[in-house]
Amino acid sequence: MQATSVTRVLVWSNRLRLAHWILGLSCVGLLITGWLMNNTPLLAQSAAEIHFMLSGLFLPALLLRLYLLLFGKGSEQISSCEPNLHRLSQTWLVLKFYLTLGKAPLPKWYSHNPLWGPVYLVLFFFLLLSAISGLMLLKDITMVGTLSLNDVHHLSYQVILVFTLLHIPAVFSHDLAGKGADISGMINGQRIFEVENPQQSKESGTQAVALQDLLKSLKR
Repeated sequence: MQATSVTRVLVWSNRLRLAHWILGLSCVGLLITGWLMNNTPLLAQSAAEIHFMLSGLFLPALLLRLYLLLFGKGSEQISSCEPNLHRLSQTWLVLKFYLTLGKAPLPKWYSHNPLWGPVYLVLFFFLLLSAISGLMLLKDITMVGTLSLNDVHHLSYQVILVFTLLHIPAVFSHDLAGKGADISGMINGQRIFEVENPQQSKESGTQAVALQDLLKSLKR
């Protein structure tokens, strides 16, 4: 009979979680104030002021996340989002989970969800596009050649809005149906994994597993 143990592993670093939550909260605020600026004339001025203040949180958080994506360690890096053959095979399983409204089982993964990982890379592109176009619009630069920066900023707004509306219920569904503690993991940095045949410590009686063995068991 195979022994199974539950282990907690630090997957998300402090700086990644900091960037994630500041980006997430500031994006929600920017989406709301952006809509108010364009659709409620009476609140447009106040919304614009709040929009500007939120951008002061958004920009450094985005720069930190992009830095980690390129120069970070472990799950901070772009490699943890890139698809490979195994992750591509898992993508269908995640889609099946959504299509069956949570009845199909979720696959196991270590850091980023195999479906959402590549989506994050697309999101980061549009976040950067939104930041650049927003800064240029702030300086009253509305055109780059024949390209309207207002259109670019609005397109980025739409992409980020759609992502946000899909991402939040998806994460809650993963946490409800899965065993990885996705939401608390992004708060305390630790995800939960089930490990077969853990090594038992003779001194403490506790069970432990090497990270490489854990990754191998997940076939990352």
